[in-house]
Order: sequence, then structure tokens, then C-alpha cells
Amino acid sequence: MGLLKRSGRPRGERFRVLFVTDLHASEVTFRKVLNAVGVYEADSLIVGGDLTGKQIVPLVEAGGGWSCDLSGTQVSAGEADVGELEAAIRNLGQYPVRMGRDRFDELTGDPVALGEVFEDACLAQVADWMSRLGDRLGGRTPVFVTGGNDDYLSIEPVIDRADWVVNAEGRVVELLPGVAMASTGYGNITPWGCPRDESEEALGARIEAMVGDLGDARRAVFNFHVPPFGSGLDRCMRLDLTVAPPRPIVGEETDAGSTAVREAVERHQPALSLHGHIHESRGVRRIGATQCVNPGSEYSEGVLNAAIVDFRGGELASVQLVAA
Repeated sequence: MGLLKRSGRPRGERFRVLFVTDLHASEVTFRKVLNAVGVYEADSLIVGGDLTGKQIVPLVEAGGGWSCDLSGTQVSAGEADVGELEAAIRNLGQYPVRMGRDRFDELTGDPVALGEVFEDACLAQVADWMSRLGDRLGGRTPVFVTGGNDDYLSIEPVIDRADWVVNAEGRVVELLPGVAMASTGYGNITPWGCPRDESEEALGARIEAMVGDLGDARRAVFNFHVPPFGSGLDRCMRLDLTVAPPRPIVGEETDAGSTAVREAVERHQPALSLHGHIHESRGVRRIGATQCVNPGSEYSEGVLNAAIVDFRGGELASVQLVAA
């Protein structure tokens, strides 16, 4: 795989990284990312996994206007107002798709075709975001992007084609002079059967294949979408798996992180380990010498949760959680 070189500040100066994750197609949250790079004076941006949304919202033509089911509420808009409705849907991390009644009925009865429409919407959104990252930050702020367990593998070539954006999936890159970063959006098996779910054994092998390119792992950064098992960054509601789809059990929690990620952190002790995936487990925890971070996610509320990481002289200096 080899080490991908990136430019950075001289070793003695502060180098600031902005880390965000689990944006899930929320347009308002993404716009905050674009602004946050300047506001926090970041020298580099890492966009962690789960870029894409979770569903389309059909806008069905009706009586000269458009109608949709938005979070269980029937909403209508005239031609003059439909753009505003589409913007509101995108801010929630969902995809508005205009269609006639016949097309709606067709998709309702054809889950394969519905899946294709959804995937097309995901790819268009990722392409748009990558283009805007390049337009806003290209040539000034290095941007590293990975998918997450929720993201289709088909987004990979979309990220690869983007100008000024580095697809960090499965690679070791130079985050700043003297500090390498290994990244993957793959994760352990979930009840949802996500595109990048795999066994702990396969995930562990994937990680170890990258770690060999890190050099001194103790100065390195892990950028793994799923947090370490039992770290306190992976606590979530326990699911009842006897029903389909699984549903949360009120009042019961569990650890949902990866044992493979935990073992890799314990074995190699990188300076910093960046995670997401479990939206409600925002925090900073230490495993041995490693600072482990999950900024959490409140994308559906339009809130940007992020981590500000400072290095000095190539050494990790501080980690701060922020929200906007």
C-alpha cells in the first residue's frame, strides 16, 4: 500500500485537525463542516464514515403540487414552495425524489427498483459533497474521506474521482509530517446487514494489513469507523433481535463496538484513535497510551459534532470536542 505523502506545517508548529463523522447526508450539517474548517483554523479535515442518508422521500405529483410522507406526517407543497420542502428534507439527511403517481406505485411494489433509486440518490449526494469540498478547500486544506458501514461500496469510485479529496479507505497516508494515519470504514457485524459489515476476524486482518505500513505506530493515528469494544465510546440501546426490523429495548444498554479494533488499539498503542458509528456515545477515552475519540452525531437535529485535535512537533497535544 505504501505511504501517501501530504504537505503540512513545519514540525515545530501547531497542526490542527478537524474530525467529523456520521453526517448521514444532512445538508445543513455538511454546510457547517465547510464553515468549521475556517472557524476552527484547521490545517486538515478528516470526514469519517456514514456519508449517506437512510431513505428517499418520494414527492408525488398531486393537483398541481407535490405531496409526501415526512416522518409520519403528510406534507404538501405547491410548485412555488416545493424547493423549500426539498431543502428541509435534505437537512434531515433524507433524499427528496419527485415522481408521478404511477412511478410511486411502481416503486412501492418493487423493492429492487426502489433500492436502485435510493443508491442513485446516495451517489449523487456524495459526488456533490466531494465537489464542494474541493471547491471550498482544495489546494489549501488537505481533506481525507472514508465511507462507513452504512455506505454503499459504489461510493468509492465517486470519492476517487474527486479533485483535492483523498479517499483514505484501506490506506496509510501522511496526516502531517511524521504522523501517519490508517483508515477504514468497515466494521463488525450489525443486525442491519450493512454493506461494509464483516466478521471480527476479517476486520482484524484488514487492520493488520495497514498497520505494517505505519512505521512507528505509537506516533500514528487510527481512523476506524467503529469504536473499540467496551471503550465507553460504543454504548447504545440493546436491540430486540426477535422482531424484524430489530427495535430498541427501553432502559437496556450494551456495548456495540469491535473487538478487532480494541485488540488493534491495545496491541499497537497509536497516539490517537478516531471513531464514530455509535451516535450517542460522544466522548474521549484512554486505552493505555491511546486517546480514543468519538465526537458523536446529531445530524438529524442539524447539529455538527466534531473533534479538534492539535499536534505540536509531531506529537499529540490536545483533543477537544465541539458542537455547532
